[in-house]
Amino acid sequence: MNIKSNNKIFVSFSTKDLDICQNIVENLQSNSFNFWHQKEIKIGDKYKDIIKENINSSVASILLLSNNFLNSNFIQDKELPWIIEKDEKSLIYDIIPIQIQKCDWESIPHISNMQIYPSRTKPIEINNSEHFKNISKHIFNYLNNAGLIEKKGWFR
Repeated sequence: MNIKSNNKIFVSFSTKDLDICQNIVENLQSNSFNFWHQKEIKIGDKYKDIIKENINSSVASILLLSNNFLNSNFIQDKELPWIIEKDEKSLIYDIIPIQIQKCDWESIPHISNMQIYPSRTKPIEINNSEHFKNISKHIFNYLNNAGLIEKKGWFR
């Protein structure tokens, strides 16, 4: 099975958590997933337009929840509303909230009733390979169930 090349998962995070974001993306990276995150923006780029374009062209978003995420005006005023709008307007879209630091993520109305990974009270353990296997499995199952994986052969 192959992921269609235009499938993209947007990663939302505070730039103060860039090292954690890169670690998570590297641990989740496989031939099956195409992640986009702000590191790909270059000096002089119109970053707001690029971020919104990448949200709109994504099939899912990962939210890396931390105090930095919650305290980022850009995330709260622009990025998160764009993700929520995409989620509400799309027939198929997945928001994958991952707690990277214990924080008051329940203050975000759109995700306050969602299941948070790894749990509502504990953040992800960066050195725990099981956490990354579980997240990868969730992403793969979502893409498979959404029909975003090309199936080879007679049966579909």
